[in-house]
Amino acid sequence: MKKVLSILICLVMLSGFLAGCGTVKEETPAVAGTASTVAQEPASEATTAEPAPQEEPKKEPVTLTLFFYSPELTEQYNDMSKAYNEETGNTLDITVLQNDYATVLNAKLNSGDIPDVFMSSAYADNTTYKDYIYDLTNEDFIQQIEPTALTGVTVDGKITGYPFLVQSHSFIYNKKMFADAGITTLPKTLKEYEAVCEQLQAKGIQPFATGFKEWWVLPQTAWQLLAPIKDSYSGDYAKFVEALNTGALKFKDIKEMNNVFDMLDLVKKYGGKKPMESDFNDQTSSLAAGKVAMIHQGNWAEDSIVKANPDIQLGYLVAPVGDNGEKAGIMYDSNQTLRVAKDGKNLQSSLDWLRWLTTSDYGKNWIPGKIKQMSPIKGAPAAAAQLAAETSSMLSAGTPSYSWYYQRFPSGAEQGLGTILQGYCAGGKTRDQILDELDAYYQNLLKGAQ
Repeated sequence: MKKVLSILICLVMLSGFLAGCGTVKEETPAVAGTASTVAQEPASEATTAEPAPQEEPKKEPVTLTLFFYSPELTEQYNDMSKAYNEETGNTLDITVLQNDYATVLNAKLNSGDIPDVFMSSAYADNTTYKDYIYDLTNEDFIQQIEPTALTGVTVDGKITGYPFLVQSHSFIYNKKMFADAGITTLPKTLKEYEAVCEQLQAKGIQPFATGFKEWWVLPQTAWQLLAPIKDSYSGDYAKFVEALNTGALKFKDIKEMNNVFDMLDLVKKYGGKKPMESDFNDQTSSLAAGKVAMIHQGNWAEDSIVKANPDIQLGYLVAPVGDNGEKAGIMYDSNQTLRVAKDGKNLQSSLDWLRWLTTSDYGKNWIPGKIKQMSPIKGAPAAAAQLAAETSSMLSAGTPSYSWYYQRFPSGAEQGLGTILQGYCAGGKTRDQILDELDAYYQNLLKGAQ
């Protein structure tokens, strides 16, 4: 009897164990859109199945197409792309081009091969690309941008683009070379610049590397010398450019153009034996190596200079505007602009990327930490760079600063006018001939825009 009882108890226990294993095995997690299978209990103990929790649909990774210039930032672009991919799973397909950038961009836009995000200048390009760009006015991340950085992308109260960098440009000098030459007073006028050049040359130091082989160096140098002209137009650059656009003003009517020619002549005179063969790389490497004391460039050149000479001490000189040292200053603005294509295939993802660039820890530190320039984002760290610190110091001390007003010129003006100024520096043409060429080219641009 004991043996029979023991066998019965074992059978009861074994049946209960097997019933429990079957319930667990069949209660597999539900897949979204399907019903889960529930083990059936005896009718007398029927149970009601709990509804399976619905999972959030997973977003497919997105590849954004970005079309940028500034090839000197390729390393930084790649670093940012890698960080974004690691955090979001999305890919940034970045094409970087310098030569003929505007031509290639326009061809893409006209053919329908529109990048999700593309780069341009501010000011005049707000109109140039108005049919392609998305209105960022109501995007939350725009509230995190410094208002002054939005000036160049604001049209009738609408925000047409995302300010990428805050930049400055003027004459950059090697502080140690100035000190070694006994120069203690920094030049502000054209005559003072010439005196400094003579003092440097007397010490066996070449004063300038010209950069004249690069068409874009010429207009940046030239138009800085015209910056105070806004005073003749009630302090308004828009009125100045409007006068040029209507034909009421021509370059040959601007008496301050003589300052431009005088300064270009000075840089050429003290710019070595082959001034037309000097490009950006020659400028930065020569300054870093102590071969020259000055170049006209912007804070974007610092990274190349410091990589070549980590111990170099850099400073900014104000650009002369004739004999009035009080108006000599630096150029300071946010001109490089990111444009979101309103008809892009990945509009929302493009906005998400800009939001990440503006609000994430990596994004806030990318420009000051990786690019080592000034950021337009509120509360961003100060750039770990000498020229950024110089810019802030000069502005705090009341040094005049001027916006990049020349970006209000019609699209295509920068390269065309720069090439004409190259022709002047190469020799063989008078100032009057160059002024006529500048006026003719400018008016032809306006006709093409109409």
